[in-house]
Amino acid sequence: MTIRRLNRTLVAVTAATGLAFSAAPARAQMARADGPAFGAPKVGTCTTMTATQAEAAADRSTVVPCSDAHTAKVAGVVRLPDRLDYSSGVLKLYRVIAGKCRPKVNVMLGRTHAVRDSSAYDMVWFIPTRAQRRHGARWMSCSIVLRQAFKLARLPTNTTPLLPTGKLGDGIHRCLLADTSQVIRTRCAARHGWRATGAFVIASEKYPGHKTISRKAGNRCATRVLAGRSYRWTYSSKIDWQLGGDHAVICYSKTSD
Repeated sequence: MTIRRLNRTLVAVTAATGLAFSAAPARAQMARADGPAFGAPKVGTCTTMTATQAEAAADRSTVVPCSDAHTAKVAGVVRLPDRLDYSSGVLKLYRVIAGKCRPKVNVMLGRTHAVRDSSAYDMVWFIPTRAQRRHGARWMSCSIVLRQAFKLARLPTNTTPLLPTGKLGDGIHRCLLADTSQVIRTRCAARHGWRATGAFVIASEKYPGHKTISRKAGNRCATRVLAGRSYRWTYSSKIDWQLGGDHAVICYSKTSD
């Protein structure tokens, strides 16, 4: 499931630019009985998901033992509210994910919004296949992946919380590709053009809006980036801000890579 320009907004120090972000997730071991849980993945299941599979509405990735190499891990499964169906529209479906499934992702990752948003870990989400829906399935799932530009990197640990204490290593630290017209996240261990070097939180339950956040970011990121370097920032969508409580702004410094 893909949601473009929904979850982050990017602003460079000289000009506003758009952000492309994908929100999609996982499949796993399936419930056998007909009903709302039919086909639902089991929390904690690991799969060898590809970036292409992460963009799909339903998860077609391969379940593997978590002791084997894997690129996705199921963090949560939530019930679709009775007032909605799968044709209700992606934004309405995503509001359910943001309010009910993202908190499960946050628990599996650990740490704070600012630290999670400074990592290359990402949430992807799925709905049941048409065949599963014919058996009564009414669930959505969310999984954790690790972005490496246009690929998914192998998850480096199966120990929860996935984020370690202290400084994030380059294997999971968030960087961006050099493109200034889009936000394309990657691990800092891979080729990149921008590096997350600081963060701050805006204490406002109400979404402040693009202009207000950008004004604050322009001022506050200046002290959270490398001296003499151009910088940019990202922050949550209105949905994640209000339902997910993510009020963190991440500041990025231009690197020499």
